[in-house]
Amino acid sequence: PAHSPSQRHLASAVRQQFVEGLCAGIAGVDQAIADFLAELMAQTGTQRDMQERRDAWSTYQKHHAAWVQGLTKAWKASLAPALAAPRKNTLDNLEFSLLSDDVVENKIIASRIALVVLEQVSSTFDALRLRVKGLEGELGSTDILRTEAICLLLVEQWIEVALTRQELQWVTEPVQRSLVELLQS
Repeated sequence: PAHSPSQRHLASAVRQQFVEGLCAGIAGVDQAIADFLAELMAQTGTQRDMQERRDAWSTYQKHHAAWVQGLTKAWKASLAPALAAPRKNTLDNLEFSLLSDDVVENKIIASRIALVVLEQVSSTFDALRLRVKGLEGELGSTDILRTEAICLLLVEQWIEVALTRQELQWVTEPVQRSLVELLQS
């Protein structure tokens, strides 16, 4: 079925408001990570473990502002494709390419985070996605209304500011918990 310009405009407005909410709530995610790393640093363990925890806390303190800023920009930039006219998937515009190990690892981490988050928010989040889908049709794989897309941007920006995957794996639980709270709000 053809979707009217007013339906696409409404879907675009929903996405805009959703992203504004995400961006406004990123400070809570940032604080949850900082608190968790501070608690982790205070734990006792082997000399090596304690040094790694101090290094992770210190690195996060140096780079968290850039991560928050980059993530905010990435989430806002994710609106651009959604604002354009939806593309039809045909054999003519399918692209095949090899993915680097880094891209694959980012997607794996993002999928793990997204799976837990979606389990917690699926009823509310699915209702929103279904309504937008009804307004404009199928949601693309990179649509910001997909938890995988939200989490992939989070992971990509984490890596972009020189934080490590190991550090991200340490803070996965508080990231998931705070994302659940953010998406529910």
